[in-house]
Amino acid sequence: MPAKSVYIRRRRNRSDHLWIFANEIEYLEGNPRMGDLVKVYEDGKVIGCGMYNPKSLITVRLYSRKDEELDEALIRERIDAAYQLRKNKLPGENDFRLVYSESDWLPGLVIDKYGDHFTIQVYAAGFENRMDMVVNALIGLFDVTAIFERNDFKLREPEGLLRKEGLIYGTPSDSLTISENGVRFYVDIAGGQKTGYFFDHRLTRQKVRSLSKNRRVLDVFSYTGSFTINAALGGAVEVIGVDISPAACALAKRNAQLNKVEDVCSFVVADAFDFMQDLCRRGVHFDLINLDPPSFIKSRKEKASGIVGYIKLNKLAFKLLKPGGILISSSCSHYLFWQDLLDVLVKAAQEVDRTFTILDRSTQGPDHPILPQMPESEYLRCLIVQVS
Repeated sequence: MPAKSVYIRRRRNRSDHLWIFANEIEYLEGNPRMGDLVKVYEDGKVIGCGMYNPKSLITVRLYSRKDEELDEALIRERIDAAYQLRKNKLPGENDFRLVYSESDWLPGLVIDKYGDHFTIQVYAAGFENRMDMVVNALIGLFDVTAIFERNDFKLREPEGLLRKEGLIYGTPSDSLTISENGVRFYVDIAGGQKTGYFFDHRLTRQKVRSLSKNRRVLDVFSYTGSFTINAALGGAVEVIGVDISPAACALAKRNAQLNKVEDVCSFVVADAFDFMQDLCRRGVHFDLINLDPPSFIKSRKEKASGIVGYIKLNKLAFKLLKPGGILISSSCSHYLFWQDLLDVLVKAAQEVDRTFTILDRSTQGPDHPILPQMPESEYLRCLIVQVS
């Protein structure tokens, strides 16, 4: 059990939240250091145990509501519980986000499973100090071929953690493929964006596939072609994917060939805004447009400027849609809430004299479970609308 303690003032409005901020701490016992485990007291009672980091605004991340050690046995138990949840929610699937941080009571830890290959991201000092335990837990639970750490990202900097990445176990396959909803993809987990593949959009990809029959489709920010290929498999007559990364487009072409839809799909290396503006000037139109941009809002202070970017992007999409066309508009910005996303679409449509009806909405898949007491665990929002 943790021997060091953190005492906090009473939290009326967020008593169940798993983050404890620096300004909520009254005093410490035992001189905890970065990455140490601590018992947390509120009103003289233990409310759980967490990982301590004095360098972070999120000074304690709770990993349990009980007084227990975060050792290899508990890490393995939590990873196995997360695995069983995914197998229940995603029957027949073998590739998914295995651990989604606080939602799986492993705060600051993200693990993606690509068959027998795994990627790990850590943005909490407590898990930085327990990386060997995480690796051992994975090896004990699965037949592991290779494990990569993909820790070269900005979220580590506010935690006082160095940015780094590379192979930490095993010998990786030269050509790794995964399957999602029966569609196959090559994945570059060593050099791709983030952890190599965006599992969070599996539900939206199914919806795009179901809506694409006999349609001409534009997939903006196509990355390695997951939406593009689903649209083609759904019966689209033509799909154009656009992404600024030459490497992503090259892998997208291979993925189209892998799924035998290369005759329907084409990929353009270009800035999305510039490309869409050029299409508008040329009078090109589409039956369905999918927008999956990177986050334009990283923090609350960026919200106003980020919304301007979302409006600009969606306005271009409305211009390019035929009457009766469908727009699938996504945001992975936590601070762009559902009403904000709807307001963005309303504003964008008004500026180009369009109206629309809402057909559907989508969110992150069940391998990214949303924890009610952690609103930060919900970040992916998508509205599907039809121009009327």
